[in-house]
Amino acid sequence: MGSLSILLLLPFVALLAVLFLPSGKKGLLRQVTLLATLLQAVWFFASILPSFQNSTAAFMDFRLVEKLQWIRLDLGNTGLLNIEFHLAMDGISFILVMLTVLVLPIVAYKSFEVEKRVKVYFALLLLLDMSMLGCFIAVDFFLFYLFYEFMLLPMFFLIGMWGGARREYAAIKFFLYTLFGSVFVLLIMVGLAFSFTDPLLTAELGRPVYTFNMLHMMPDMAGHFANMVQGSIFSTGSDLFGMDARTLAFFVLLIGFAIKVPAVPVHTWLPDAHVEASTPISVILAAVLLKVGGYGILRICYGLFPEAGVHYTFWVGLMGMVSILYGALVAMSQKDLKAMIAYSSISHMGFVLLGIASLDPAGLDGAVLQMFNHGVVSAALFLIAGVLSDRTHDREITHYTGLWTKMPRYTVFVLITFFASMGLPGLNGFVSEMLVFLGSFKGIENGLPAWISFLSVLGIVFAAVYFLRTFRQMFFGEFSYVGTGDGSTLTDLKTKEIILFVPLTALMIVLGIFPGLLLQFMETAAAGYATMLGAFH
Repeated sequence: MGSLSILLLLPFVALLAVLFLPSGKKGLLRQVTLLATLLQAVWFFASILPSFQNSTAAFMDFRLVEKLQWIRLDLGNTGLLNIEFHLAMDGISFILVMLTVLVLPIVAYKSFEVEKRVKVYFALLLLLDMSMLGCFIAVDFFLFYLFYEFMLLPMFFLIGMWGGARREYAAIKFFLYTLFGSVFVLLIMVGLAFSFTDPLLTAELGRPVYTFNMLHMMPDMAGHFANMVQGSIFSTGSDLFGMDARTLAFFVLLIGFAIKVPAVPVHTWLPDAHVEASTPISVILAAVLLKVGGYGILRICYGLFPEAGVHYTFWVGLMGMVSILYGALVAMSQKDLKAMIAYSSISHMGFVLLGIASLDPAGLDGAVLQMFNHGVVSAALFLIAGVLSDRTHDREITHYTGLWTKMPRYTVFVLITFFASMGLPGLNGFVSEMLVFLGSFKGIENGLPAWISFLSVLGIVFAAVYFLRTFRQMFFGEFSYVGTGDGSTLTDLKTKEIILFVPLTALMIVLGIFPGLLLQFMETAAAGYATMLGAFH
């Protein structure tokens, strides 16, 4: 059993343990979940990190490959359909797996406060953990899709059973949106499977062996699809509904994954989900789940349909710009702290789309780094909102004044997190946004208009407005609380809460000063992606 299988097995074994433990053993259920997430992180840094430490993974240089025969269907004269349990990791997926294993222990520890249906809650959380990891390391498209779908049910119940007053509405809206996107992904996946063959198995068996292996669906550095079945539904030059089939597939997948990002205009499920979800679920939703959408656009949309991605990069860049500006402008008008943070997530994930659309190595580096940095910062932001919810059950920004005098330690963590999200130099948010803009301005050569980059810069200005205005309202002046909650409960951070904030804040500072700690793992892969995409200009 390889390193990646063990990484998936840890939450699965913990899930089985949780299911067999008595419901009354709440403390043990919590400890098993936390231990599993901590072991995940330890295993990642002890067993997986060394494979990437000495040399970077270039384009199509996947490490820790695990491949097992899973399902093989005989299609008669047509050939065979092969599905494999195929796991692997390159520099890009490495970064997102690292984000996942760092955030999950924080989510598990914060979830200790859950008192209702504890057994079910932690079982769902572990299933969600395994599913998200699987999405980042699955190389077989069928396997990726299974993990992609497995994420849907746990999150639906985690929002619908442990959320706020409108939790059912938010959960159903989340389910319908993401299911709609999943259907799009499914349709293209099936068509792709019959458009590519596995060359080794085809030669060995003497019959066409169709495959879900995404590595066989990607072009080489020169832009050649060596394993494409000519005349198939998604072969070069094929038409579907009067449109180029591969272009249609690109846009269908783009919509499916954009819902997960989420990008404007398919974003409306996110604010409701965040506002109604409990704090730990908001953390995992913003920090990790949204990154599956960005990863899907980069790995699948641009990886499998690069010619369409290059030709229509303007529309992806435009979607990113609109998300940046719309999310920021709506965040400025929010009175609920959690809603403001939710809309800021839409804005900051727009930078991921802008970086991808640049088709430039710096922009692609920035897009992947932005996913990691946004994961860290958004986790801290939702924990910040959770502190007030835990004390007064009131997130109205205008109800608080002068919190500095009552909660000085809390104020320090808020200040650092707000500055990181604004992109202040010296903190992690600055580095990824700077790389995105470096790439987007160079992306002019690749068909990305300069005005998209210029207007996107306003997103940073708007972020400064809504974060600084919120900080001034809530923390400056004499202390007062005018909400319906109990103001006397506004005490400073407890030790447990400090434990949650310290690792996230440390990452913001360290990665702001030493971004190369992460860039070294992905820059070669990003440069290779840019070179491959350049072959289609």
